Amino acid sequence: MTRSSIFLGLALLLTMFLFVGCASDIVCHLPPSISGQPSSQKVSAGDSAEFTVAVSGSAPLMYQWLRNGLPIAGATQASYSTRTISPDESGSSFSVTISNALGSVTSRSASLTVGPADTQKVRFVATSGSDAGPGSSDQPYRTIQKCASTVSEGWTCEVRGGTYRETVVPNSGITITSYNFEPVVIDGSDPVTGWIRFRGSIYKTNVHLAEDDTNQLFVGSEMMTEARWPNGNDLLNVNWGLEESGTTPYQIVDSALPPVDWTGAKIHLWSGSDPFSNETGIVTASTEGRISVDMGQTGTCPYICPAKGGFYFLFGVLSALDADREWFYDPGSSTLYFQAPGGVDPTGLEVRAKQRQYAFDLRGKSGVTIRSLNIMSSTIITDESSSNNTLDRINAQYLSHFTALPRSTSDPGGGSFSILNVHLEDSGIILKGIGNILENSTIDYSAGAGVTVVGNGNVVQNNLIQDVDYIGNYNSGINLIGNGNMIRHNTIRRTGRQSILFTGVTNQDVGYNDISNAMLFSRDGAAIYACCSQIASGTRIHHNWIHDTQPSIKGLVDYEPLSGIYIDNGSDGFNIDQNVIWQNKRFNILINGSSNNGPNTNNIHNNTVPDNSSEGTISVRNIHDCSATQIVNNRVVSKIKGENTDTACAESGNTRTAPGADEMSNSPEVGCNFSGCSSDGPPAILDSGYITPCPVRDF
Repeated sequence: MTRSSIFLGLALLLTMFLFVGCASDIVCHLPPSISGQPSSQKVSAGDSAEFTVAVSGSAPLMYQWLRNGLPIAGATQASYSTRTISPDESGSSFSVTISNALGSVTSRSASLTVGPADTQKVRFVATSGSDAGPGSSDQPYRTIQKCASTVSEGWTCEVRGGTYRETVVPNSGITITSYNFEPVVIDGSDPVTGWIRFRGSIYKTNVHLAEDDTNQLFVGSEMMTEARWPNGNDLLNVNWGLEESGTTPYQIVDSALPPVDWTGAKIHLWSGSDPFSNETGIVTASTEGRISVDMGQTGTCPYICPAKGGFYFLFGVLSALDADREWFYDPGSSTLYFQAPGGVDPTGLEVRAKQRQYAFDLRGKSGVTIRSLNIMSSTIITDESSSNNTLDRINAQYLSHFTALPRSTSDPGGGSFSILNVHLEDSGIILKGIGNILENSTIDYSAGAGVTVVGNGNVVQNNLIQDVDYIGNYNSGINLIGNGNMIRHNTIRRTGRQSILFTGVTNQDVGYNDISNAMLFSRDGAAIYACCSQIASGTRIHHNWIHDTQPSIKGLVDYEPLSGIYIDNGSDGFNIDQNVIWQNKRFNILINGSSNNGPNTNNIHNNTVPDNSSEGTISVRNIHDCSATQIVNNRVVSKIKGENTDTACAESGNTRTAPGADEMSNSPEVGCNFSGCSSDGPPAILDSGYITPCPVRDF
C-alpha cells in the first residue's frame, strides 16, 4: 500500500470522526483486522482439533468459520473445536470470516492433518474412576498421578472433565491431555468448610494453612484479598495510603490511618527517591496517624524507603478485616477469618484455600507433553536436568503467590538490593534445562513472573501473559535468565514492572511480541529492560509492538524513565530493530551508560516511533564514548536526544520519512493468535510528521 492511499484512507477516517463528534478523546471506528492467523493442526483419528484467531476492530465482531470454503453451522465464535475426527477428514482446510459494520476480512486457511489412531497406548482418568482399575475407557483411573506413574514412554493419559486436586510427577516421555477438550482443572487449592459466625458478617473456621506468605483464598474462580488498609481488591491498580510530611525511613505519618493498633501488621511499600522496586516490612509501634516500621534494611535508602509522597498499604492483622472479600489467617490457632462477598454466610459458597504449589513437577523429566489443561492456584516446575518437555494450550491462573520481599542473608543491610531478586528464578511457569517449550497458553495472575526461563534453548511462543508481578519487584512477564532462548509471538500486558527482563543476554531471540501496559507500579524501568553492564552477544530485539508503558498512579518521581526499551547502566551489544514503539511515558528507547565509561556498542536501527510527545524519543545519556553505538534509519518525529555524552553516537537517517520498521508494514502477525490476544496496533507517521489518531495496520 502506498503512502498516498494511506493518507486518503486516513482522511476518510478523520471525516468519520467529525461526524461522530470526536474531539480530544477520539473514538476510533475500525473494520476487522487479523493480528493472529489460525494455525494448521495435526491430530490422531478420534481426537478433536481447535482453530483460533486473534482479531481487532470495532465491536460487535461477528465470526463465521468455514470448512473447505463452506460455512460450518453454529461455528460463530473466535475459536472453533471440531467434533471427533475421522481419517477421511485429513486435508481439510479451515478459515474464518470476521465482519462488523465497517467491513469484513477472511483469514488464511489452516490445514488439518489426521494421523492413525493409537488405541493401544492410551489410558484414561476420570473423577468417577478408581486407581484400582485398569485405566481403560470404561474403568478409568481416579487420579492423574496413577496414570502418569503407570504408563511409560510413548503412552498417553487422557483425562476426562473435572477438577483434580493433586501434584502430578509423571514418568518421562508420556503425554497428559484432556479427553476431546473436556474442561480439566488441576487445582492447588482445597475446599474450606465448617464456618461459624465470629462477629457481624465475619465468619471463622479451623483449617491448617501454610505459616509463610503463600496463602490464598478463593471463591469460585476469584481470589479474595488478605485483609488490608486501605481496602482494595485490584492487584495491579492498588488503592494506596499516602505518606505525609514527617515520614522517615523508620516511621510513616498518615493522618488518614484508622485509629486501631497496627503493631505487628505487615507493610507493603512503594516509596523513595527512585522506587524501582516495592519492599515489605513490619509495623513495630502504632499511635494516632503514625506508625513505626522496620523495613529490614536501610541500604536501599534513599532510593527505596519510606518518604513523603510515597505509597503503602498495611495487612496481616485481624483489625484490618472490615470489608467484603477480605480474610485473615492466624497460624497460632489455625483459624481462618473471612467476610464473604455480600457479607453472606460462606457455608453456601465454594470457598477454597491454597494447599499445593505445583500442579506438575517435571524436575528431572524429559519428553513429557502436557496439553489442553487448566491449572488453578499452582504452577509447573522443571529443573536443570529437565529437557524437551512441551506445555501446550495450558490455561493457568494464580500461578505463584507471595507477599514478602525479604533481603538476602548475604545482603544484611540491603544495599545490594537483593529484594529485587526475590522469587526471580522460582515463580510462574518455570522453564529450566534445555529444549523445553511453552506454547499456545494463557498465563494470568502471579505475584512473581508469568514465565521464568532459566535454562538454554527453550521456546516461549504464542502465549498470552498478563496481570503478573503484582508484588512489584524485578519479576516480569518473562524473566529471561538463561541463554539461547526464543521468545516469539507472545502478548504480554499489565505487569507491575517490566514485561521482559534480560538477565541472560547471549543469543536471545525476542521477536513478534505485543507488549503493553508495563511498569504499573514501578519507576526507572521499561517494558523490555536490561541492566548493569551486561554484554549482549547475538541477542536481537526485533519486530515487536511495544506501547503504553504508563503508570497506574501519578505523582511518584514521574521524571524517572517509563520506557519502551531501556538498556541501562552500561549494558551494550544489543541489536534493536524492526520494532514499532509508541505511547511510552518517558522515552520510547533509552540507552543509559555507567560510571565505568566502558564501550557502548548497541545497534538501534530501522525502528518506527509514531510518537510526537515531548518525552516520546529515542534517547542516549551518560555515555563517555558513544561512537560505536549505531542509531540509524529509525523513522521518528522527534530528534534523537543525547545527554551527558562526550563523544556522539553514530547517527544517520533518523527522520519522519526514514525506512524505519519497513518489514512491519504489511499487517504482520504480532502477539498471540487466539481469543483475548488482539490489539489494535500502532498509529503511523505520515510524511508531514503528523501522527494518525487511530491504529493503522499498513503503515
